[in-house]
Amino acid sequence: MKRTRRNAIGCILGVAVILCAASLAGAKEPFKLAGDDVVVFTGGANMLYLQQAGHLEAILVKAAAPARVKFRDLSWEADTVFRLGTDIERWRKDGFGRRDDQFKRVGATVFIAQFGQLECLEGSDGVARFTEAYGKLLDAFSRQARMVVLVTPPPFEKPPSDLIPDLTLRNADLSLYVKATRELAEKRELLLVDLFTGGRGGLMDNGMHVTPGAQVKVAHAIAKQLGVKIPAAPALGSLRQAVIEKHRLWYDYWRPANWKLLYGDDSRRVFTRGGKDYIPFREEWKSLLPLIDKADERVWKVASGGKDPGPNRPAPEKLHGDPGADIEKELEAFTVLDGFEVNLFASEREGLTSPLAVRWDPSGRMYVTVTTVYPHVWPGDVPNDKIIAIEDTDNDGKADKSTVFAEGLNIPTGMEWGDGGVYVGQNTELLFLKDTDGDGRADTRRVVLGGFGNGDSHQTINSFVWSPGGELYFGQGDGCESRVETPWGSSDLFQAGFYRFRPKRLQLHPLLDDFMGPGNPWGVAFDRWGQIFSIDGAGGVTYLSPGQIPSNHRHRIPTIGSPGGYCGIGFLDSKLLPKSIRTDFAIGDYKANRVKRFGVRPNGSGYSLKWKPHILQSKHRNFRPIDVKQGPDGAIYVVDWYNPITCHQDDAYRDPRRDKAHGRIWRVAAKGPAVKPVDLLKAPLETVVENLGSTEYWSRYQAKRALSVHPRAKAAAELARWVKGIDKKQTRYELRLYEALTAYATIEVVEPVLLGRVLRSEDHRGRAYAARLVGRWHDRLKDPLALLSRCVLDEHPLVRMEATLACAAIPSEKSITVASQVVDRGVDRWIDYAFTQAAHQLRPHWSPAFQKG
Repeated sequence: MKRTRRNAIGCILGVAVILCAASLAGAKEPFKLAGDDVVVFTGGANMLYLQQAGHLEAILVKAAAPARVKFRDLSWEADTVFRLGTDIERWRKDGFGRRDDQFKRVGATVFIAQFGQLECLEGSDGVARFTEAYGKLLDAFSRQARMVVLVTPPPFEKPPSDLIPDLTLRNADLSLYVKATRELAEKRELLLVDLFTGGRGGLMDNGMHVTPGAQVKVAHAIAKQLGVKIPAAPALGSLRQAVIEKHRLWYDYWRPANWKLLYGDDSRRVFTRGGKDYIPFREEWKSLLPLIDKADERVWKVASGGKDPGPNRPAPEKLHGDPGADIEKELEAFTVLDGFEVNLFASEREGLTSPLAVRWDPSGRMYVTVTTVYPHVWPGDVPNDKIIAIEDTDNDGKADKSTVFAEGLNIPTGMEWGDGGVYVGQNTELLFLKDTDGDGRADTRRVVLGGFGNGDSHQTINSFVWSPGGELYFGQGDGCESRVETPWGSSDLFQAGFYRFRPKRLQLHPLLDDFMGPGNPWGVAFDRWGQIFSIDGAGGVTYLSPGQIPSNHRHRIPTIGSPGGYCGIGFLDSKLLPKSIRTDFAIGDYKANRVKRFGVRPNGSGYSLKWKPHILQSKHRNFRPIDVKQGPDGAIYVVDWYNPITCHQDDAYRDPRRDKAHGRIWRVAAKGPAVKPVDLLKAPLETVVENLGSTEYWSRYQAKRALSVHPRAKAAAELARWVKGIDKKQTRYELRLYEALTAYATIEVVEPVLLGRVLRSEDHRGRAYAARLVGRWHDRLKDPLALLSRCVLDEHPLVRMEATLACAAIPSEKSITVASQVVDRGVDRWIDYAFTQAAHQLRPHWSPAFQKG
């Protein structure tokens, strides 16, 4: 009873501290908005999410009515006092001017700023630098505005899993940044809203980002501290919707896709030009301004008690399609590889309009992303791209059922099934969609991470694929730059490169930053043993494994295949395929209207490429293969964009030849019976694990997806049972051990005993991947460098290269000592690349000791 009373008193005192915090800052004037005010919001992801939710702005505009106050959001994910995305993003100055010019442009009179959360991850040593930079930013605010409000971050909360960093351990550091913010407010006589002191939690689901459902609590806390009356919820319903709509339009104007085409180095390309029935791109973008003005009018009218006129949206875009589309003629135009046959699996009849990507769930259900929004959203329109779920219920090789799994998407260039739902990359966001009631349609939608670049809509995050160990890989083109807040810090990728995402840890690594590899990556694939290959929309094929160090030391990785415009890659491995094609890679050569094929062979610590006869060639100019994957039945599925236009920049953005009415998926199958896979979502856990030993790559890949749906402890126990039964008498013994190890990695369970077995594998490819895992698991292994010290001297150069890369993942001054031993056994170009990048990545750890001697 005493504890309950004490807790209650503590909560009351905490609330009291929060409610009076604004006045404690010593501001001379209370918070009050006038009719000519323009309120500007700045901050990181939490400020952006607060604005997207609309609660706070609805409260403030209602309180100010009938004054016609404008609200403009300049926040950006991963913004800090040291950098504002609206200022540092390439080419922003050419359209909007520099930071202070932008403040003037929007007419800022009031700033509401929130900083300190991301900055505090630098620790207590960074407080002085933070204070100095914040002071300079406040100087810029004060030169423009009559009032500045500083909002502190709320405290970090416990994450839902022990795999995610527990940032509550950083609350002591955060308190120092909050204190510095308070002192700045007191010194400058600014209003302070303190969300940190007395914070009671329940706001976050990853320990640092406020959830959509908790945004109303944050909005109320801010309003109360500012002394603003909070109307009853019903009074804000339609007003909040009007605010959300206005913010959406503002976001499309202030942070549009294709900025590279608006003011960047592609701003004079054909894409930007007008035509007979459409205006130049820049003029169309500016047409958003009157729509924003009308949205403001709507907000003010509803805030003043008037009838809501509803959103003022223009007529929808007129979608064009090739009137000569003829599937029979398209079939006649194909030449298929000997021993194979091709048929239409699905088309626009199943809803496929400009399909982008194809993936499957473990039950064998196909998912296809489609778009009519590409290349740019129609001004004022709400994007409504879709994911279509397609099934072949009678197993005749043709689709007979389609369902709209998800809609309301914005050019979904990346998509993959996993963890019981679908990960989607669209515009600036990585989403997770899930069907929770079993009707085949997604009913939950969550932003996993945001802040990905959208400077060029055909280079946003794309081509999602799982590594054997359950990491989600995807590419990003050179027109984009990403700054993504994670519990591990800001993950930045400038220009072209790749991302490696570990969902269960919320760990996001940028790879080949600043165009060190492909300039427009549109595909990643893994071979049977986890070696990585990628393709480029303009630069050929790259052996990607040596580029696994997230270093920003710019060192170009060489290609292994001739240049070409490729899009979509799939690894082929099925017992029903002819031996001549097994373990080959199929790629979409969209400009040449064909599906090419290559094999790889060992070449030192890496691989060389050998082109082989094409899988599919068409004489039809509209055949545009942009994704190629092997399906559950062993057939090769080809996503056909179906379009006479092939280039983003060199064709006008509203060219009526851009076909937005058609799309195909072609099925290319070896003559003979098809594979009949098990439905791994309905199968018992034992069957799921047993499929790790399947001869079918698709089944092994999907077994790990199905495994991730089960509780980790149960999945790990079943894996242990299966591993116990593996012996050398079984075929593919070493591969079974490897698959078991990667399954443990997929569910993020460290298994040091099995790791040791695979490190001693008779197959060097298994040893190589195990060495890679030592680096990944280093923070959960007893002595990872001891394991790697043997690997860097392995008899096979591939193992030595992987061990060198793994050393770079271990932040220790001893890591470079272990890695440097690799030169004792000889160095080729791939080991040289790996060691060079490892040395630069580890420099902060070995350089101080080196300088001391």
